[in-house]
Amino acid sequence: MERIQIISNHLVAGEIKQQKKSQPIATDFFDFDGLLTEKELEIRKKAEKFAKEEINSLNINEYYERSEFPLPIIERLKELNWVGANIKGYGSPELTSMELGLIAMEFSKSSADIATFYTLLLNITMLSIYYSGSEQQKQYYLPKMSSLEKIGAFALTEPEAGSDAAGLKCTAKQLPNGAGWILNGEKRWIGNAPMADIIVIWARNVDTNKIHGFILEPSKVVGGISGHQLRIETLQKKFAFKSVQNGHIYMKDCFIAENQRLTNALDFNSGPGKCLFLTRIVVGWIALGVASNAYEKSLQYVLKRNQFGQPLAQFQLVQERLVKMCSNIQAISLMCHRVSQLFDKGKLSSGQVGLLKAFSTSKAREVVSMARELFGGNGILLDDIGRNFLDMEGIYTFEGTYDVNTLIAAREITGLSAISPINLSKSQPQQQKK
Repeated sequence: MERIQIISNHLVAGEIKQQKKSQPIATDFFDFDGLLTEKELEIRKKAEKFAKEEINSLNINEYYERSEFPLPIIERLKELNWVGANIKGYGSPELTSMELGLIAMEFSKSSADIATFYTLLLNITMLSIYYSGSEQQKQYYLPKMSSLEKIGAFALTEPEAGSDAAGLKCTAKQLPNGAGWILNGEKRWIGNAPMADIIVIWARNVDTNKIHGFILEPSKVVGGISGHQLRIETLQKKFAFKSVQNGHIYMKDCFIAENQRLTNALDFNSGPGKCLFLTRIVVGWIALGVASNAYEKSLQYVLKRNQFGQPLAQFQLVQERLVKMCSNIQAISLMCHRVSQLFDKGKLSSGQVGLLKAFSTSKAREVVSMARELFGGNGILLDDIGRNFLDMEGIYTFEGTYDVNTLIAAREITGLSAISPINLSKSQPQQQKK
């Protein structure tokens, strides 16, 4: 004990000698805020304030338990004018991926569902039109979507094509007169689909085998969303992301006019693949926000709760967990920061963003798991960190599973593909921004 006291005194003396001005913030142990520009810090603080004052006032757990999206928040979200990501013009705020990520992080501390709706689902739909649409399509749709006058959905995933997103079976057949296309097939797990005004459908051209994109407006299809050509069902019985409205889309001889085809989407890489860089970055930031909330709540809990005559935070095993959680959060923060920088410079590769998605979600998953342990029986209540624990399972899986994103990174590291014999050149840095 005397030796331990000597070591302790030495460490304390070292801290005093360094004359630190203040203790580090629990979730920002390495002063991550110090890396941000003035504008980025302003956006982060504004997003934090909105989350605390607007999202937290909704009693989000009640919506979550009922599997409902809190529609009243949309009017408040409109006032922020942050929809449109890095799109240039067309009413977009022209955010960097860093700025968008900070918004996603702060929102997800309060609700991963709202963060996913606002920073991921809306933006990926707009990016599809921005990257692959005609100028006429951009001028017509993007301002309406940026203002939240229209809600968008991105329909790529299918019942038999999840992480293997290029293996689509939904078909598009061009009519002989060139007036339009006939779509057949199904889409599953499409976020916003049941409430969307605009859905971007990705389908395989039966004649060329190439993947094309189509702008579908459910209200303009004969019979609407429950007719013969188009049917959209809301997925039920989810235990994660219960407020996100995921849909299963059925199309049978669904007619799409030629002017609704995304003219510049000629294959997977020039179509949906181009949009997945930014969305996987956003998922990394969402994972960071969920993990940060779980850690902050856990720290508060163990400092206040006494067991065996002392605060839980004073037990060595609890402190070890807290340090692991804190370490994971610092690592995710710095990786999100660097990957966002690379994206904004047009230098990010698919392997790098795959590594971010795999690493951030796996480490955040560890954080929420330890948080649930620290809360004991209270850890299964939504009112505390139960919702973080459940939602992290969805975050860990969507936008490509941990395994697939790991193998995408490994393909760049080794030059060998464990997934399929894809030319490595397809995993090179992203195309430069428009």
